[in-house]
Amino acid sequence: MHSSTSEILTTFVKNPDQGGELLFKRYYKPLVLFADSFLTDIHFSQDIVQDVFYDFIKHHSYRQISSETLTSYLFRCVRNACLNRLRNRKVIMEAELLKFEAAEEEAMTISPELITAIREAIQQLPEKTHQVIVSILIQGKKYKETAEELNVSVNTVKTLLSHGVKQLREQFPDTLLLLFLRSRKG
Repeated sequence: MHSSTSEILTTFVKNPDQGGELLFKRYYKPLVLFADSFLTDIHFSQDIVQDVFYDFIKHHSYRQISSETLTSYLFRCVRNACLNRLRNRKVIMEAELLKFEAAEEEAMTISPELITAIREAIQQLPEKTHQVIVSILIQGKKYKETAEELNVSVNTVKTLLSHGVKQLREQFPDTLLLLFLRSRKG
């Protein structure tokens, strides 16, 4: 059986550790489920409830709240924390979208000189690495198909591809290199 709200608050005043334990037993699961109805991510929901409990104890809220309002107070705190999390998530997603759009716009302005430089850099790679880059990234072939054509293992293809892309990335920004390679597949 769960403790009453007045019992929880009284216990908090006497012994905050025991009060926290009673609070957890009574409210943790319902608050997590409530938070999850907003966030649809159980891990974030658990974090939110733990943060609310932490703040409740840290700020000695149990001394300032009545037993009649404890339940609504906790649920309101969780709801507000969830809404803040959702608002922050939206802001972050919008910022990432703007960043991606800016990178894409920048990439659309690839100059003919840059395309030539990327082609030359690919040509300068060791022969097998060059063949793997062209086969997989430019022609869009599968690892297995490329491995059979070059008479090497799939793992060798993966290794050569990794080394080749790493060398190219050292010379060119990722966004420009990726756009160049995508535009060559079509």
